Amino acid sequence: MAQEVTRIKKRIKSVTGSYKITSAMKLVSTVKLKKWKNKMLATKDYALRIDEIARKVFSSVEESNNPYFTLNLKANKNLYIVLSSSLGLCGAYNNNLFRLADSHIKENDEAIILGKKAISHYKDGKFTKIEDFKEYSSIRDEAIIKQIVDFISKEYLKGTYKEIHLIYTAYKNSLVFHPMDYQVLPLQGEKKTNEAYPPIMEPNQEAVLNALVPIYLKNSVYAKFLESEVCEQAARSNAMENATKNAEELLDNLQIEFNKARQGAITQEITEIVGASNM
Repeated sequence: MAQEVTRIKKRIKSVTGSYKITSAMKLVSTVKLKKWKNKMLATKDYALRIDEIARKVFSSVEESNNPYFTLNLKANKNLYIVLSSSLGLCGAYNNNLFRLADSHIKENDEAIILGKKAISHYKDGKFTKIEDFKEYSSIRDEAIIKQIVDFISKEYLKGTYKEIHLIYTAYKNSLVFHPMDYQVLPLQGEKKTNEAYPPIMEPNQEAVLNALVPIYLKNSVYAKFLESEVCEQAARSNAMENATKNAEELLDNLQIEFNKARQGAITQEITEIVGASNM
């Protein structure tokens, strides 16, 4: 019985250590979540304004006359940008993302793999990987994000890819987020509207598009990257909160077992003492 008490005490000590770790990680991830969520909300107005201007311009463009809106039918492959995390302990965040990516990427497609978890997951992938941007680790690498946007714009205009997609995690709230396939190129033009006063483009439509599209693409892609960062921190915060709650429940159960075992040990000792005195 004494051995059982010792075993439970060791188990309680081990779970207590895990509880302290998960509690600390929950606090850190919660602070990071608040930081990136505030940044996402702060850039939301700018992003919405750019989208509003772009939609008005795109709705007035003859899509067939602009390469950004035209599907590259001669190309036989698509490009996918898979955006995962570089750190773990975020629940099913990465697995859900990989499940969606695996269902979309074909053998003849090419992919830009971002995040250490995706690089590890696709180390033996059947598709072709573009290694130029593998140093990306988080949304802080803004220079790499800019390079990616410049790269996909240049390659799409060259006709290298039929379509370019970004597979990321879309944010709804701190508890609900899901992987999504976002088509970056070709651009999706808005339906034609019979506006009484369509936008006036100076000096001409082509010049306005050439100036607006790069800004729109960078804004759109960066917004999706930032959204994924928020989702990652939310997933990690939720995972650590669940782990902390499980540790608390386990500690409560172990404490009950310890009390029972200790009471049993005391009772056994008393019984042995009484039995010895009656001999």
